[in-house]
Amino acid sequence: MNKINIDDILDFATEKSARKAIFKEDRVDTGLLLYAPGQTTPDHKHSDIDEVFYVISGEGTITINSEEMLLKEKDIIFSPNGETHGFKNTSSNNWVVLQIKIDISKKD
Repeated sequence: MNKINIDDILDFATEKSARKAIFKEDRVDTGLLLYAPGQTTPDHKHSDIDEVFYVISGEGTITINSEEMLLKEKDIIFSPNGETHGFKNTSSNNWVVLQIKIDISKKD
């Protein structure tokens, strides 16, 4: 069992958003999405991954299938495979999002 303190891996890049890996085991991959003000991840989709996003701190918008939604601290959202999604930090503070990926192409 591994323990990680999130404060120890917060490292915001100035030029673009960053993903910091936390744990990866078989079908599950967790990481932090780190967005400085104004940073984005373009709309994209995965055919073989379900994702859960939980906002640890800050706020920003997620676009899901062309619908924009505000996500703030303690909000959680599920994005199933095949759904288009993208992110934008629309605030003046850093935005930290826990990402949990579940690879549905792998069988138990």
